[in-house]
Amino acid sequence: PGFVSFELLRPVSGENRYFVYTRWESEEHFQGWVKSEGFARGHAQAAKDRGTVAHGASLLSFEVAQSVSA
Repeated sequence: PGFVSFELLRPVSGENRYFVYTRWESEEHFQGWVKSEGFARGHAQAAKDRGTVAHGASLLSFEVAQSVSA
């Protein structure tokens, strides 16, 4: 519930890390997902696949400074 979108961002130069960008209807929806069984199950699998999936993660938070839609 509350999930809006997902993007996997691949760098084109100067960086070798991929970035995951998700949008949620609210902070409460995001926190609900983080505390869910599905989140735990998915991240446990990534930990098992270390070296082929992810080497770690850190949460970056941003606020929208400008938004333009068509």
